[in-house]
Amino acid sequence: MSAADEDAIRQIIQVRDAWIAGVRAKDVERLVGYLTDDVVMMHPNRPAVIGKQANCADLVAAFGKFSVEQTAESDEVVVAGEWAFDRSRATTTLTPVAGGAAVTVRSKTITILRRGEDGAWKIARVIGNVDP
Repeated sequence: MSAADEDAIRQIIQVRDAWIAGVRAKDVERLVGYLTDDVVMMHPNRPAVIGKQANCADLVAAFGKFSVEQTAESDEVVVAGEWAFDRSRATTTLTPVAGGAAVTVRSKTITILRRGEDGAWKIARVIGNVDP
């Protein structure tokens, strides 16, 4: 693996970790900054959420309903030019803001990132599923 690929992998993991910190903080503005304009999020049992604006609204709605704690670990990160993917596992605990029992789910996710003209990696596509 080249030094450039190793550096890109470190940057991609930093994006993943910064995303999780933004989720914990319910910082929609920060989170949207990690997305490409044409981002597509495909969550289990839901229609795809397409575009930065739609994902912003989706985050606002989710944070209005839940406090979120999340951890993730990458199993594989591959860089191919201006594109990369991160295959990871996550544990997410959703606690209803209005009260009630928290729910913890474990999931597997493929996150596809694209390097912008400025060299920054941004999230372009996400597909996830929930473990049984």
